[in-house]
Amino acid sequence: MNVAAVHVETEFKFRLPQNVELPSFPHSLGSWASESVRNMDATYWDTTNATLLRWGITMRIRSGGGDDGWHLKIPVSSSETDTGASVRTELHRDASSATPPVEFLELLSTILQGAEVVPVARVETQRKPRLLSDARGASIELVDDLVTLSQGDKIIDTFREIEIELRSDAALPEALVIGEILLNAGAQTSSVSKAASAFGPAAQKQPDIPRLPRPGKGDLPCDLIRWALARQVRSIFQAELTSRITNETPPLTSELTNLVDLLNALKNWLNEPELEFVREDLNWLIQELSMASELTHQHEHVLAFLGSLSDPGDQRDAMTGADLYFASKGEAARSSVQAARRSDRYLLLFNDLIHLSRAPAVTSQAYERNSIWVNISPNPCDQLTIAHHFKDIFKKKSRHIHKNFVCPRKAAQPVDLQGIIRAIALSGNNSPAAIFALGLAANGRKLE
Repeated sequence: MNVAAVHVETEFKFRLPQNVELPSFPHSLGSWASESVRNMDATYWDTTNATLLRWGITMRIRSGGGDDGWHLKIPVSSSETDTGASVRTELHRDASSATPPVEFLELLSTILQGAEVVPVARVETQRKPRLLSDARGASIELVDDLVTLSQGDKIIDTFREIEIELRSDAALPEALVIGEILLNAGAQTSSVSKAASAFGPAAQKQPDIPRLPRPGKGDLPCDLIRWALARQVRSIFQAELTSRITNETPPLTSELTNLVDLLNALKNWLNEPELEFVREDLNWLIQELSMASELTHQHEHVLAFLGSLSDPGDQRDAMTGADLYFASKGEAARSSVQAARRSDRYLLLFNDLIHLSRAPAVTSQAYERNSIWVNISPNPCDQLTIAHHFKDIFKKKSRHIHKNFVCPRKAAQPVDLQGIIRAIALSGNNSPAAIFALGLAANGRKLE
């Protein structure tokens, strides 16, 4: 994404009564320096149904904080860390537009599913920041915020919030000590966005893909299946957001492949005709996303092969020709992925995944009191897939399967080196010297 700044934010939030003084902290943590008070004014944008907020995502335009402009915060994972910290990727753009940047809306397209975003709340904050420094330098920023939340001309809420933001991961132990002192002073932990109160009941609803409680091994197969599919689809949506930020598709491809494997392992529990189009679209998208990785794989093999040419000049010319060819092919593959992501088919697939996670197309037998293992094929790959997805429920059985079963790895597609080298030579982008050198590599004769 073309954004001015991207960074990962790790912070702890607390609510503290306005009449309680901020406690003192041990000198052993380091020295504190107070910074000037900031008066910030932010407008949060979302759908009227709080779609983004229910995913833990916030989008705002803010002034007065030293980082004026648009901010988009996306959770790094679907849950908080073991320490209780909120870890989010923050993207920033300047305030050149009064409405959310197109790049932000494109990044959120699978979450929004075409829903319009509107300004939903205004947050005015009087911030008193303090910076903790030790021998390693500035390690923690602690801010004491007095927050006024409003909708239109109506004030919705006023509260005090303390934030501890890590400037360095190494400062986590100090942050935990500060948090414990705040709790002892009467603070309460909070993971709620400042704007959440403006939504009322909508903010308390589950996201479109529910975060379901873990079922027990004796629960109905339909409940276990829904839980596993919801978890996997959530992972896909998280990987989709991350891949748009990083421009790296392998993690998304991996999560999509995991879903295909899970659907295959559960096939005897599912109404397959109802999943026909979902399967078809999943395979289409996996193929689109895998194209760039496959080209990289081919490029590496071709360069290694061309390195066997005896003449250094021929090596250089042939490799230059190969680099030009794969650069062009790689650009075409990236363009194809971008086109796929902007297509209706892409959005419809993610919409179908939402429906799959909420109401899986299971057979009537899934509503009967059976063990989920009854309808899992003896195929070791299917057994291992179920053992992986349900390992927290069937711990003993999953350990046994992982210990005793082996899934035959799918053999990698052989690289047709001669065919690729001929294609490079005939691509029309190479000099005569490169064509000659490539011809030597392709059975030792010049290609016409």
